[in-house]
Amino acid sequence: MATENPSPEGNPGVYSVRPARPPPGATRRRAFRIVGLPILAVVALYLFYALRDYVALPQCDSARAKQSLAEVLKQLKLEPLRYEPIKTVSSSKSEVVCNAVLPLPDGANVVADYTFYWQGNKANMKYSISRKAAGSSAINPPRAAAYRSRPPSAFG
Repeated sequence: MATENPSPEGNPGVYSVRPARPPPGATRRRAFRIVGLPILAVVALYLFYALRDYVALPQCDSARAKQSLAEVLKQLKLEPLRYEPIKTVSSSKSEVVCNAVLPLPDGANVVADYTFYWQGNKANMKYSISRKAAGSSAINPPRAAAYRSRPPSAFG
């Protein structure tokens, strides 16, 4: 008669452990999670920053506003030592009004009053720039003034 107990090397039995295979498509999903989701997040951030100029006006102390002010002052041959402090006079969805008194290397100050506003679907900048001599009082009129309206270059 045949033996009832199988040999340990023979038929493995019901409780054997087989190497588990992932279900079809699982490796693709895992690869997408590892590679695709970070790429998708970067693309979403890029789109947000690209479209931000068409959705919101810059705040007075933002890098975009400081860059626009720096370009205006460079055209007027005014190079302040620093671009702070910049104050927000008022802010709404349609208009942001700013004021800055910036020191110049010769001891004088440049006073900048500027406004970001919507004109159609483009953001524009309207500004008034004056130079205030060192030690001058508020009664004396500014020596040089510029009043212009232009689109800030940071807005395309």
